[in-house]
Amino acid sequence: MNSELTTSDGFAVAEPASGNPIHGKMLKFVNGAYVADKTEHVPINTRLVALDVTTAWVKWKGSKPVEHRITLPGRIHPERNELPDLDQSTWEEGLNGEPSDCWRNTRYLRLIDPNTGEEYTFITDSFGGRKAVDDLKDAVRNVRYAHPAAVPVVQLGTTMMKTNFGPKPRPQFKIIGWKNKATAPALAEIADQREQQDGYEELHPSHGAEIHDEIPF
Repeated sequence: MNSELTTSDGFAVAEPASGNPIHGKMLKFVNGAYVADKTEHVPINTRLVALDVTTAWVKWKGSKPVEHRITLPGRIHPERNELPDLDQSTWEEGLNGEPSDCWRNTRYLRLIDPNTGEEYTFITDSFGGRKAVDDLKDAVRNVRYAHPAAVPVVQLGTTMMKTNFGPKPRPQFKIIGWKNKATAPALAEIADQREQQDGYEELHPSHGAEIHDEIPF
């Protein structure tokens, strides 16, 4: 692709950081399904590109998040006993009538649709949700030993996990391909295949490879 064309059209200009870990629609796993912004069901097997993960402790008060403590890359995520508010007598009452910890161990997984550029942030503070994100992080970390710029193409899925109340579904992000973030940093360069037109270079991979199946190093 013509690098001068893609860097001079204004899309590469970065907007000021808002500090908000949520980008686009809020995506949650509810009763075995993925739901965006509380109403829109996102089908199982939907393919998305996973861009980054934010790991944080979030403090809740009155059913609202009031403080985020984000763990920066390269740092170890704190244990709960390293945070304030350890006195359970100060906690608000939970749904079961017992004191509910005001700090929640939370993950924000940023995803984009490679066909439309639509953004989602998968948000979870459940054990099953964190397990899904942590498994994805492990896979990305392993591949990046050989390919530092790799970003995964994932397929939304589910798997079963054991709980004290019997087997229950949890989210799963199955990796079905990889992208090279260094050569395709913008949404337009991670987009689906486009025919060459109006002076734009086509994005078809060489040698007949499928666009979701390889890292174009």
